[in-house]
Amino acid sequence: MNMKVIRRPTAFAAVSELRTGMDAILAQLKETPVSLEKHGKAIAVLVDPEKFEAMERALEEASDAALAGEAHRRAKSKGKGVPLTEIEKRFL
Repeated sequence: MNMKVIRRPTAFAAVSELRTGMDAILAQLKETPVSLEKHGKAIAVLVDPEKFEAMERALEEASDAALAGEAHRRAKSKGKGVPLTEIEKRFL
């Protein structure tokens, strides 16, 4: 499978710039995420709150889809698992 990695543009800022350039960094968040670096290494990524919430929703939807797929797969393999009533007896 050929997978393409697509990265969104990201701005970079040194941690030391947080004190002096906070307004510019916050303004940049409207356009792109900002990667905070310390000694040349990324230590955090700042993301616009609305974009962050959208990413969380997308991740939750993907997780729900994966769980639904697993539930469907298990339902198709009847008799190969432990019935819920048996699990409830063991743990309740």
